[in-house]
Amino acid sequence: MAGIDTVGSAHSDAVNAVASSGGIIYTGSADGKIKVWRASAFGDRRKRSLKTMLSKHDSNMNALALTPDGAGLASGGGGRVILVWERRDDDDDDEEMDFFVACCLKGQKGAVLSLVCVSDRLVTDL
Repeated sequence: MAGIDTVGSAHSDAVNAVASSGGIIYTGSADGKIKVWRASAFGDRRKRSLKTMLSKHDSNMNALALTPDGAGLASGGGGRVILVWERRDDDDDDEEMDFFVACCLKGQKGAVLSLVCVSDRLVTDL
């Protein structure tokens, strides 16, 4: 993925997970934060600009997965919780990216190490 090195140093800890769809890149870090990036509209398309930061996890971030339509994002980590995020939009304005937690899945016996969305199902490691 071209240009991901431009966001690699933007977290205060290691980047453990990356997901991408439609020119938007999501990075999840051991600092517990998810950062949402958009490709530059001008000039070098490899440059990314930070659009928002999601910070509801209370421990490291290990896994990210996008729904097949790119409208939802699942995140999980050491806190044994999976959060499902949705983007709140009134229009297609990419300048404003507002996300909310639509669902919180609890009950993992250990840290969430991987996630994948298949069709309308969310799959994690056990």
